[in-house]
Amino acid sequence: MTPYEFSHQLELLHQGELESVVLYGSAVSSDFSKKLSDYNIIVILKDPSPVKLARSQKLVKKWVGKGNPPPLFFDPTHIERSLDVFPLEFLDISDRHQVLLGEDPFKNIHVELTNLRHQCESELKGKLLTLRSLYSIHCNKPRLVADLMLKTFSGFLSVFKGVLHLLNEKPDKAPEKIIEQLIKHLDFNLDIFFDIILVKNGKRILPRKTDALVAFEKYLMAIEEITDFVDRMEE
Repeated sequence: MTPYEFSHQLELLHQGELESVVLYGSAVSSDFSKKLSDYNIIVILKDPSPVKLARSQKLVKKWVGKGNPPPLFFDPTHIERSLDVFPLEFLDISDRHQVLLGEDPFKNIHVELTNLRHQCESELKGKLLTLRSLYSIHCNKPRLVADLMLKTFSGFLSVFKGVLHLLNEKPDKAPEKIIEQLIKHLDFNLDIFFDIILVKNGKRILPRKTDALVAFEKYLMAIEEITDFVDRMEE
């Protein structure tokens, strides 16, 4: 079942109640991978009450059974009223989304930079702590350490785009271009990110053995530098 098929079946089930269906994330960007990317979908219903949600239970179960994440059901005011707590997520969605049905709910969103900086700092510091913890568990398994870089990079990339917004730059859609944009503002080496992008694109193999541990050290140091940079940014 394609996202288009899913959205049109939703329309039949929620006649007159469905305002928008939006596909977002890597599925609509240049870093889409059939192996690693998900079909992430937002559904905006006029009334996402339990009774109305139950109408699409069988369809959603079928969609999830195909390996897709469950759709997010919003009411019409959810985005506007949540911009202060989820500025990073909504900016990322506004940069990478495709309207499958209805109006574009992300067309005119406005994010306060103070809220965005706070969330970027929070996300970076939280993800950094998680990285350190996972390394402490798997540091004797270079393959798992290499996989850790590959699996966490997309999450950091989303934060990097938020950082670029703070620097008054519109993030490019291509991951390598986003890193190039960051480099213009940061006085440290981010080459490890280019290496990860090459691996994700199938143009380079994962580092092995000692090389994997060395690469992870560079990855962690780059994340630490960016985290410190955001921490020092003026409001």
